[in-house]
Amino acid sequence: MSGSNVEETSEQTRGREMEHTTRGRGRKDKSRDALANMEARLAKVELAMADTRERVDLIEQGMEKGLEDLREQIQDLREGVLGSQVQPVSHGEFMSFQDKVMTMFASVESRMETLAARMDARDQEIRQELAIYKTAVSSRVMATHEAPRVEVPKPHTFSGKRDAKELDNFLWHMERYFEAIALTDEATKVRTATLYLTDNATLWWHRRFADIEKGTCTIDTWDAFKREIKRQFYPEDVAYLARKNLKRLKHTGSIREYVKEFSTLMLEIANMAEEELLFNFMTT
Repeated sequence: MSGSNVEETSEQTRGREMEHTTRGRGRKDKSRDALANMEARLAKVELAMADTRERVDLIEQGMEKGLEDLREQIQDLREGVLGSQVQPVSHGEFMSFQDKVMTMFASVESRMETLAARMDARDQEIRQELAIYKTAVSSRVMATHEAPRVEVPKPHTFSGKRDAKELDNFLWHMERYFEAIALTDEATKVRTATLYLTDNATLWWHRRFADIEKGTCTIDTWDAFKREIKRQFYPEDVAYLARKNLKRLKHTGSIREYVKEFSTLMLEIANMAEEELLFNFMTT
């Protein structure tokens, strides 16, 4: 892999990290703006609800006073008509007149009740909207208390040592690194991983990269890269060799060293049952 390609890939990786950080800051700023806008809308809703309630109270007071005045006017009119000697009115005519007035009175009262019902319904709607806004604002406030940003450590390098544990650890740490910097592009994963190859592993990648440029080889996904690097550096018959070394293992030094060596071998044997593990530990 040429020096210019390494530098280009390194710049792309750093750019992705900066983009990830900038994107995180942008989301935080947008969250703050949304919270400020929501708080402003919440204040407007509260003012509208208070104004609506005040209007309802004034209308109700005006209606009550108007109805009372209308009752008094009807009573005065009745007394005046009945007591008048200038132009006497029959009882039937007066009752007909009174029915008309009372019908008008009932109509006005019905309209007032309908208006009051509408105002109450609107008041309930505003209260519900207010409750929703308060809940949303509370959620936004909780969301803005983000966890402190954690610096992502760089993965360890791999030198090309034919050791299953070292290669497995290298690949595992690279995958955790990809997750931490939100790297999802397969080709970029491959280019990034090759930046952490040293010694024999770098020489191997030089040859593979030359094959890629010639078109005789394709390694453009993370799975393909893992398959190729394991084919080159992963020891053959790892489990067999681990079992063989396990039989040779003897407890001659400190218990700590013995447990360490035993555990290392066990990690290379994936399908050993717990009973067999315990037996080997107690008899070696």
